[in-house]
Amino acid sequence: MSIGTEQQLRIEHLAEKLRGLSRELKDTVDLSIQLRAESAQNKNEVARLWEDFLGQLFGYIKQRSKESRDNLLASLSWSRMKLF
Repeated sequence: MSIGTEQQLRIEHLAEKLRGLSRELKDTVDLSIQLRAESAQNKNEVARLWEDFLGQLFGYIKQRSKESRDNLLASLSWSRMKLF
């Protein structure tokens, strides 16, 4: 197998993993909205869970970027993502 083919397979594997994560996150967002609609207490708990999750995610990205000296977030185009 050539290096180019191996790299392409790894890129495809990454794309597959991200698609799976996207599906899971959409389900998680939907569940979060349902729970928040049920009670004020749920709103606070759901917000805390999201804060913990996002803090861990961005903290890990920052840590690994520092270790590898390759800032993953710096290479992303926030405007292309059309976040808001």
